[in-house]
Order: sequence, then C-alpha cells, then structure tokens
Amino acid sequence: MRGKFPAMHESGSASVVGELYDLPLQVLRDHLVPAEPPELEIGVIELEDGSAALATVLRDAVLDDAALLQSGDIRDISYLGDWREFLQREG
Repeated sequence: MRGKFPAMHESGSASVVGELYDLPLQVLRDHLVPAEPPELEIGVIELEDGSAALATVLRDAVLDDAALLQSGDIRDISYLGDWREFLQREG
C-alpha cells in the first residue's frame, strides 16, 4: 500500500522471497505488532519446506474497501516475488 510496506493475503498463491527471524513472542507483541500499519495483522503462512511461520498479512477488510482499491494504493507485486526488487524498481 502506497509503496510503503509489504503484505501478503491468503487469497494469493505466489512464492515470494522472505526473511525468517527467531524472536521471543513478547517482542512480537510489545514492539513489532504495535508498530505495524492498521491495514496489517499477523497471520500464518506456509514456507517452502511445508512448515508454518507467522507473517505480516493484509487484513481481509482492506480488500473490502472499494475506495482504497480504486485509489491504487493496493498493488499486486507478486509477479516480482520480492519486496526488495519492488523497492529497487520504484526507487
């Protein structure tokens, strides 16, 4: 959204490059989640090896917001498969 932060949505099926971190749940609860934009939440995704991990995902309600969709703030960049690639192209 607005080219400021990446998010995945459960309706997607693209493989994307990501980063995996091992951190205490307290850090997630007290620091990372409160710092996320309101359009995002924590969800569970499937990794390449079939295991699961927590990830930042787009809230379903955002896709129901017709004005937001029409504004162009939501862009599907899954064809790139990499947030950093998107940033380089936009830069």
